[in-house]
Amino acid sequence: MSNQAVQQLKQGKMLFASTMTFIVVVVLSGILFPDQLFNVGVSTMNYLTDKFGWIYMAGSFAYVMVMFFFAFSKYGNIRFGSDDSRPEFSTFSWIAMLFSAGMGTVMLYWGVAEPVYHYMNPLETTGIAAQTPAAAEFAMKQSFIHQGIQAWAAFSVVGLILGYLMYRKGESGLISNILLPWGRDKANGGWGKLINLVCVFGAIAGISTSLGQTGLSLSISSSYLIGTPDGPLTKIILVGAITVITILCTTTGLEKGIKILSDYNAYLLVGLIILVGALGPTTQMINVYFDTMGNYMNDFFTDALMLPTFAADKETSWIGGWPIYYYAWAIAWAPFVGPFIARVSKGRTVREFILGSMILPCLGIFLWVAFFGTIGLEASPEALEAAAASSKAATFIVLEDFPLGTVISIGVVIALFTCFITSMNSSTFTLSSMSEDGSLNPSNKQKVMWTIAQGAMALTLMLATKSGIDLLQSISLIFALPLMFVLFVAMISTFKMFRAEFADEKQASEKTPAIKEAAE
Repeated sequence: MSNQAVQQLKQGKMLFASTMTFIVVVVLSGILFPDQLFNVGVSTMNYLTDKFGWIYMAGSFAYVMVMFFFAFSKYGNIRFGSDDSRPEFSTFSWIAMLFSAGMGTVMLYWGVAEPVYHYMNPLETTGIAAQTPAAAEFAMKQSFIHQGIQAWAAFSVVGLILGYLMYRKGESGLISNILLPWGRDKANGGWGKLINLVCVFGAIAGISTSLGQTGLSLSISSSYLIGTPDGPLTKIILVGAITVITILCTTTGLEKGIKILSDYNAYLLVGLIILVGALGPTTQMINVYFDTMGNYMNDFFTDALMLPTFAADKETSWIGGWPIYYYAWAIAWAPFVGPFIARVSKGRTVREFILGSMILPCLGIFLWVAFFGTIGLEASPEALEAAAASSKAATFIVLEDFPLGTVISIGVVIALFTCFITSMNSSTFTLSSMSEDGSLNPSNKQKVMWTIAQGAMALTLMLATKSGIDLLQSISLIFALPLMFVLFVAMISTFKMFRAEFADEKQASEKTPAIKEAAE
């Protein structure tokens, strides 16, 4: 075994041990010292978003601009694999896996809750009165912004460079390989280890936050639908069931379990949108979709860089709690969603990958938010107030008086399960891969251990303390700050490698006529 292989093997073991230790420390601290840990985490998060919020906003905007540059430049034709390679998965299955691994759970969780909240509580400095047509337009546009292209761009930054390295250059899936343009010793050395540690810590914090929130939402939804108590036993059963299903899916591989589940999830979501559109105010929902899309695109540059300025006392809390929170959360997800979408994009071109991973999922999310958000905004005053007060139950509250509301609610619960599982699949794949030195096909043993560890962390924090999920949210946002700089390095590295590839091609093409001439 070469020195390079030994060095990578030690790094894989180091990542596994370090991350498992991190999980144990966070869980024990949350159980033994919940208030102290909560105060430290939340105060640190508030300080970072207050002082460095501009980095989150400017960075997320930069990711979008750079990704579009790659897509529409000469580099867009570079393929993840050899020039004659073709996609491993059908376009439908590919889009389904991209969507399910990304922010599908966020859409289901906030698809009704966020429009309702902004409708009832619009940003004060806009001068918009609550519960007015102007407030409804503001609410829908903000929901598009927060679940839109800036969040998905962070996933694409990581996925782009790893897909290129894995399939074009034959490298492993370790995120530290973004340092290869500066030398393999950098990628396998101290800086590479630091990048991998920050990424796996951010990934475990980000996914556990989402697992915990979705678990709480599922627990409340089951109490609404079938009358089960919203207590510890329900949460244990739900998270336990999801963990078992995830183990079954992830150990059967991408071609079977994850692909099949993602396909069914996509069919279910499309079916729910069609059903809601048919039973609800169809024309109004379609109008809301296109009108909000126009507002979103028209105001993109203004909204993408919105920061508290001369009315900071009134804007700081709202901007920190909504756009900055969303973008930072997406950045915390990037270390596990990025490698996963790279793994399922073999054979795609750079242009296909970027446009597919950034735009297509957004169009689906916008459709969901427009249709379900319209139901929320058109609900009775009593339902509106109840939904605004309980984000976890908002969807089920507004569906109570909707035709076939119970059937649709059951469909949403099933979709929460499947999106939850596919997100967990993607994080499990990434953590397992990095623990085995970037393997494209990590062992089932690693997958089982990581699935159980994630479920245990989320469940423990759900049950041990009321502040557990809030605490983990703060941890994911804190880790997003160093992760932003990892993504900046990834973009620079991508440009260097793409430019080098074209330089090599140009040099080869210049040599060809000379060789022919010499032969003659």
